[in-house]
Amino acid sequence: MTTTRFNMQSATSTTIKAVAFGAIASLAVLFGIAHAQGQREIRASIVTLDPVVITVKREQLPTVYVTGRRDTSSDSVQIASAQ
Repeated sequence: MTTTRFNMQSATSTTIKAVAFGAIASLAVLFGIAHAQGQREIRASIVTLDPVVITVKREQLPTVYVTGRRDTSSDSVQIASAQ
């Protein structure tokens, strides 16, 4: 009569490895689906515009003169900032 003995440490180790592999595979699939959904939303937000043709009848345009002077009273005040 032959008896089969299971090595409990080996079986437990294999089970833990299988569960870890399944968890990592599930996370990979989840991140893949989330990435695909994000890309789908980006593509959906792109709007394609139809070409527009503007026809203008050219006439004599008026001459515009721009004059001005520098206001030194606000030199120490920052009006706007670009970053």
